[in-house]
Amino acid sequence: MTSSPSAPHRRAESSRLLTAYAVPGIGRIGPGTDLGREIGGAITASGLDLKDGDVLVVASKVVAKAENSLARAATRQDFERLVDAHSRHTVVRRRYSSGVTVNVVRTASGTVQAAAGLDQSNTDGDDDVLLHPQDPDASAARLRDAFSHRFGVRLGVLVSDTTSRPWRVGVSDFVLGCAGIDPLDSQRGEPDDAGRPQQVTVRAVADAIAQAADLVKGSARGRPVAIVRGVSEVVTDAGPGAAGLSRPLSDDWFRTGHVEAAWTALGVDPADPGITPPSGDDSDDILARATRALAVARGGSPRTPGQAGWRLTLTGSGSSIRVRPRPETARSESSGHPLVEAAVGLGSLIERIATALSAEDLRCETDWIWEDSGIPGGADVRIELAPTPTGS
Repeated sequence: MTSSPSAPHRRAESSRLLTAYAVPGIGRIGPGTDLGREIGGAITASGLDLKDGDVLVVASKVVAKAENSLARAATRQDFERLVDAHSRHTVVRRRYSSGVTVNVVRTASGTVQAAAGLDQSNTDGDDDVLLHPQDPDASAARLRDAFSHRFGVRLGVLVSDTTSRPWRVGVSDFVLGCAGIDPLDSQRGEPDDAGRPQQVTVRAVADAIAQAADLVKGSARGRPVAIVRGVSEVVTDAGPGAAGLSRPLSDDWFRTGHVEAAWTALGVDPADPGITPPSGDDSDDILARATRALAVARGGSPRTPGQAGWRLTLTGSGSSIRVRPRPETARSESSGHPLVEAAVGLGSLIERIATALSAEDLRCETDWIWEDSGIPGGADVRIELAPTPTGS
């Protein structure tokens, strides 16, 4: 994967001391609250101040509340419809034994988050859902103008949210919107400790500042804002906003999960509500996995003729799939000989089954059945768990 921006540039020497202060005394935020005035008043009342080069990190939850970026969802189905409405495409769908389905999606702003970043915590009503601010960069810019005017300082403002991380356990904060900050620091062309020019390193400094702020702030603790001091070298009078922190889809090597990638290759929509998503807590037994693989193998649009002439039956509590000719008289699907098409379709169907099973961490062996006349009579596909990957 490539990283952006490509042009190297040098920054001022960074500070050796970084401090983060949570701002106490911020009142309840609701639709129409003047957020700049509320936060500014809390800073003054607490005895804190803002200095040139400070960065103010504000939780997106309070920004969304103040901007009335809210919706309602009375049921889990309503919530999932809201997630779909705020998604560009599905990355992963997983179902838990509690009955809850979690969708990880790419949002309209380009971030990849569970449930499109929608949140039902810290809301006034049980049915309230907090959405992302409509334009997080614009929100950050308005707050920066308000604080610069009130305190007479040059500063940066970040609007942050919380997300999980691929390959790592736990959540951390990241930046949805920013103003007065250059969010990426390209080290390309600059020498490393051995004097060799760096080729690929681009530091996500805005996200790092948001994560430092999260150590002291927290909406659940009534402290949704923090002042970070010691990063004045990244504060600028203008900035590109937070969009550059989201990797573009064309540069995303992991745009879908491994199961969803296999389904897409087989012509099945990963968001298809007719197919039960895989378990997120390893609660699926081999029968559930084989049943889903069979549904995927049957779904989609076949790319070879003759598949429709075969009937698939799951047997042995999920230990095998029986493939036999349908009782109806074989008919040509693409102007070829029906028996030839049936043979081609059978081979293609077995490969679809093997691919769908592999996505479920199942492997298979196929016993082919031939009639005395030499024509294919079907197959028996034996299923077993795939070996655990080395190092897992």
